[in-house]
Amino acid sequence: MLLYDEFRTNLMTIDIQEYASKKIRSEMKLRDVTTVQICKLLKDTFDISLNAQSFNNKMSRANFSATFFFQCMYVLGVKNIAFDIDSIDIAK
Repeated sequence: MLLYDEFRTNLMTIDIQEYASKKIRSEMKLRDVTTVQICKLLKDTFDISLNAQSFNNKMSRANFSATFFFQCMYVLGVKNIAFDIDSIDIAK
């Protein structure tokens, strides 16, 4: 018999890189920012040249640096970032 915490952990465990990608996407959705718009914001603010397709590829592969993650948060106007650490599988 699984304990509640074990069940919750098994149900909610995701890869840490996938978590970062989903965090960016969720902040975009909350702020009603499109892929094209975030690419423009990244270009104007940090001179990062991405088109919508390359941004989407980066998100789907979830292969980017912590710096890029925080750059995205910055251009989206995120002031506070909350992480649900218990739901991240840090073993990968």
